[in-house]
Amino acid sequence: MKNEAFQILLDAGIVTEDKLMTALHGGNTLTISGPWEGSDYSGSDWQESNHRSLARDYKSLLICHDSAYGHCEYWLEIDPREFGKGSVRDEAKGLAEVLAGLVHEYPIYDEDDNYRLIEERAEAAWNQYLRSDLSSKIWKLTEADISLDDMHDKFRELLGEHEIWPEAEGHRDVSFPGINDPEFQRDLILAALRNGGLDTDDMSDLTHLGYELVGTWMAEDYAWVHPDQMALDLAGV
Repeated sequence: MKNEAFQILLDAGIVTEDKLMTALHGGNTLTISGPWEGSDYSGSDWQESNHRSLARDYKSLLICHDSAYGHCEYWLEIDPREFGKGSVRDEAKGLAEVLAGLVHEYPIYDEDDNYRLIEERAEAAWNQYLRSDLSSKIWKLTEADISLDDMHDKFRELLGEHEIWPEAEGHRDVSFPGINDPEFQRDLILAALRNGGLDTDDMSDLTHLGYELVGTWMAEDYAWVHPDQMALDLAGV
C-alpha cells in the first residue's frame, strides 16, 4: 500500500527522496524541514511555537530535539520505518497534511501558544535585563536612585494602560514598543516613587524632570516632610 503520509511530505519538499532512502537503509531517524526548526541565531517566535506545539500534539509520531548548548538549536524528526504505517497510518497522514499547510499556506500552527510564548519571553525579560535597563534610563532622566524592586506587576499594568503589547524580536527575544515614550516613562517613575522606590535621605541634585516628578509625588500625600519644617511644626504644638 502506498505510504500517503510520505508522499505528502515529499510533494511539500519537507523531506527529499534521497534523505528518506538513506534514513530507511541506515535505520536512522529523519529530520523534517520547515517552520518548526531554528536556534538562538535563526528562526522566529512562530517557529519556536510550532516546534513545541507539534511535539505536544504528535508525541507518538515526532521526535523532538531542543538543544540546551551551543546555538540552542531545535528541530523535529520522524522514524521513517514506522511513519505512515499500520495503526499510525491515518494520524501520520493528518500530520503530514498539517506540516504541508504550515510550509505552503499559513505558518503558525497554534495561535494561542504563539501568544503564550511571547508572554513567557516578556515575563523572563523583566528579570534578565529589562528592569536593569529601565533603572538606568530613569537615572539618566532624573539623576535619582529610584528602585524598580517589586514593580513587575505595576509595570505590566502600565503597559496595558498605555496600550503597549510585547512583540517578538529577533530569534528568541521580545520588545516593548512604546516604553521609551515620555508619557510612559513619567508614569513609570511616579509609580516607582509611590511604591517607595526613593530614599529621600540619599537624594541629591536632580534633573529638572527629577525635581518635577519628586515634587509631584511629595505633594500627593505629604509622604516626606523636611526635618526643619517638622521641628517648626512640633514647636508650635
